[in-house]
Amino acid sequence: MSDFFFDNDPINPELSTGQKYDELGIPYFQFPNILIPIVTEKQKTISGFFALENRELPESGQKYLNEITRTPFKAGLAGLTVFSAPFQPAVQENYNRALIMLANSIDRCDQSGHSQLTSSWAKHLARQIGLSEEEVNNITLAGRLHDIGKAVVSLELLTKPGPLTPSEWSVIQRHPKYSAALMEPSQNLDKLRPMVRWHHEHFDGKGYPDGISGYDIPIGARILAVVDAYSTMVSGRAYRSPMTSSAALTELSRCSGSQFDPELVDQMSEVVKKNK
Repeated sequence: MSDFFFDNDPINPELSTGQKYDELGIPYFQFPNILIPIVTEKQKTISGFFALENRELPESGQKYLNEITRTPFKAGLAGLTVFSAPFQPAVQENYNRALIMLANSIDRCDQSGHSQLTSSWAKHLARQIGLSEEEVNNITLAGRLHDIGKAVVSLELLTKPGPLTPSEWSVIQRHPKYSAALMEPSQNLDKLRPMVRWHHEHFDGKGYPDGISGYDIPIGARILAVVDAYSTMVSGRAYRSPMTSSAALTELSRCSGSQFDPELVDQMSEVVKKNK
């Protein structure tokens, strides 16, 4: 993991801080490293990027990441020297904030608010089953970050209204791995990464990406599996109308013991009743 910063690009001086994305008119540069924008909080401008080198991430990922965050990147920046160093705590905190902003960008892109809804339901369900406050906080943050890997999957594929081809489905099934990979540089997210990587694992072992089952799936991942499915069903999409809360709970019950931990499905029903 490396990080670099720029106010004005020395290779391409016309790219300056504050320049609008639409003004650039320069083709995307496709490469296997992913750059995550660092936004200066008060000015809300891009001050640089975190550069993440990870071969699990797709080469085409940068294009969609640029689109949803509305940030520029072009081929000339690849010539910049990137200096590697261990992440200091302050840099880790900045990186965590960058990932949350990335999750927010994804929510804005599909206008679903999905990660925030998932995070909220995760907090309620974790408290319902009596987890410690530290565990509740970790699961709540994992809910915010669970889908950040979708930032490196094409928008066309994520919003395709019809059936997916086998090759398209294989790409979709990798997004939990991408999410976990994007979290890897920050050591204080280590406890959250298994929850995020395995939130699409099924209780019967037929999920993805690793096919683990039952109580081998961490409690945080089992919670996220339930609340992720619920928030997806009750949220509208461009290609699908939202379900009622009652219908979503019925679907969770139908998949109890196969896709979901049956105890958590029962508890989720109680959580929804309390928070109507």
